[in-house]
This record gives sequence, C-alpha cells and structure tokens, in this order.
Amino acid sequence: MKIRKGYLLLESIISLFIIVTISLSLYSFLFFSNKYKKTIEDNVELYEQGEEMCYQINKVIENSDEIISICDLNGNTIRGNTSSYIKINSIKCKYKNQYRNVKDKEVSYKSNKKLFINTLSNSGNSEIGGYEIGDYVDFMSVMIENNKVSVKLNLSKNDEKYETNFKSYIKDF
Repeated sequence: MKIRKGYLLLESIISLFIIVTISLSLYSFLFFSNKYKKTIEDNVELYEQGEEMCYQINKVIENSDEIISICDLNGNTIRGNTSSYIKINSIKCKYKNQYRNVKDKEVSYKSNKKLFINTLSNSGNSEIGGYEIGDYVDFMSVMIENNKVSVKLNLSKNDEKYETNFKSYIKDF
C-alpha cells in the first residue's frame, strides 16, 4: 500500500471547489429559469386579458345603436373625429330604443387598473354593480375616424407590458 502524504488536503479542496461550482451553476440555472417562467406566465396572462377585453368592448360597442359619449381623463366629452389616440375613462353606448327596453351600457376604466361594463340609469349615470372584464389596465385610449372607433389598451403586470388595439364600427356617433 502506498502512503500518501499531503495530497489529501489538496484533493479535498479541489473536490469542494468542484461541488460548490456545480451547486452554484444549478442554483443560478434554477433561479433564471424560474424568473423566465414568471415572465412567460405574465406575458400569457396579459395577452389573454387583452384579447378578452377587446372582445367584450367590441361586443358592447358594435351591438349598441350609437355611442352616447366618450369621456377623457379630465371628464371632457370627446366629439367628432380625433387625429390621435386620447386617453379616456368611459365609453357610454345606447341600447334602449322604441323596440327594445334594454338599459344603456358603459365601458369604464377605474383607477385601480380595472375595466368594468356597467349599466346606466335613466339619468345616464352608472348603476351600482357591473362586472369586471379585465385587470392590469394602465390606460384605455381611443381614436375616432369616420364610423370607426379605434380602441387601444395598455396593460402591465410586474415588469411586463402589453399593448393591443382594435377597431369597432359604430352605427351612429
């Protein structure tokens, strides 16, 4: 049997260094893959929320008889064509006519980054209740041209951002 003197400590240090290097590599791989997974989940959720909100808003606008008013962030009513996108709080749509007794509807943006569809009372104010159609909304903006309302939704969750836009055709504005 061969006697080894002095090499046992050096072998232990090298083995420990290799184990620490492999452990740190695995930890950093798991950390970055988890971060990447969260980023992908946020992107997918923003995409799904954006598509659902577009569908719901488009349905409210296109099924209405006309748009009653569009209010910007300052409470001013937007009339006529606009040359660029304007940030808004609400779109009020007329549903009630001589043939149907359905309450008018409003798509409204709330300051807690949520979008709601509310029914309107006879005085034109939102009734209590309504239902939430989406989260993570930074702002909603519109551009009006001819018989089209282009709606743009900007969404964000954590550090991820998503922007979607669509056009709704209106009967009367």
